[in-house]
Amino acid sequence: MAVSSCHSKEDFDFLTGESLASFGIHPQAVNSSYMEKDFSSDLAYLESLLESKKIVAIGECGFDFFTPDFKSTAREQEIAFESQLDLAQKYKLPLVLHLRKSIEKIFTYSRELKKVPAVIFHSFPGTLREAESLKNHGLNAFFSFGKPLLNGKKSAIDCVKNLPVENLLFETDAPYQTLKDEEFTSPQEIERVYRAASEIRGISMEELAAVIEENFTRAFQSYFA
Repeated sequence: MAVSSCHSKEDFDFLTGESLASFGIHPQAVNSSYMEKDFSSDLAYLESLLESKKIVAIGECGFDFFTPDFKSTAREQEIAFESQLDLAQKYKLPLVLHLRKSIEKIFTYSRELKKVPAVIFHSFPGTLREAESLKNHGLNAFFSFGKPLLNGKKSAIDCVKNLPVENLLFETDAPYQTLKDEEFTSPQEIERVYRAASEIRGISMEELAAVIEENFTRAFQSYFA
């Protein structure tokens, strides 16, 4: 089972027949023009989905300071994120976080994030120490990893090897998160991610898959309740 993240009404209408869905205002989409023209309507649409119980989580949302252009919209990103955090608390749904070059930013919200049922760190970009610190701040945190495990990304491998398995999730981020010379990623490549993770953990794919299924149920418990 998987969750598809949507960031527009068109995305949502296209994807929701295929899988569980989340909806969020992505930090890369936020700028002054967006805040003036589209933010209020997108936020209202998000709340309409929450009221009608059509989504299982809010996100991807969060912060992206990867480029100077993205970093210049830090204040707008804060407004968008805080609005979605408020809704996650109000409707008691998990948040799916997108963080690039901004992991330290999320620590400033740790007190409020403790009030959210679960926090799923999409393609977690941080270190093992940062993951452990987030857990120690009292977040019900799940750290998700994808094809960087196949790329030999040291921080991702370190997290998968040493974090409690009960805090792990895996993903493909299809069609994104490609390896060298790849044009896109297929959802079916989740098997490669699981195979890499099972080798890192030193357990069978079957054993790992069973635990991750339990983690998924706990992360999105409001849907399964």
